[in-house]
Amino acid sequence: MDYCNEVQGFINFATSILRNFRGGDIRCPCRKSKNKKYLHPDIVRMHLLHKGVYGGLPVLVCIQRIICS
Repeated sequence: MDYCNEVQGFINFATSILRNFRGGDIRCPCRKSKNKKYLHPDIVRMHLLHKGVYGGLPVLVCIQRIICS
C-alpha cells in the first residue's frame, strides 16, 4: 500500500470513530502538530502528505495508537 493510500485509510478510520472527533476535527499526527492539535480531516490529510508523520511512525502505527488511546 503506498503512502497516499495509507493516509486516506487513516483519515477514513479516524473519522469513523466518534470519540476521535472534537467539533468535526480529528487529531493530526503530523510532525508539526504531534498528535496534539485537532484539525479538519482535509487539513490532516495535507499535513500528513506534506510534513510526514510525527516521530517517523508509519500511518498504520498511528491508527493503532488511536485505537488504544
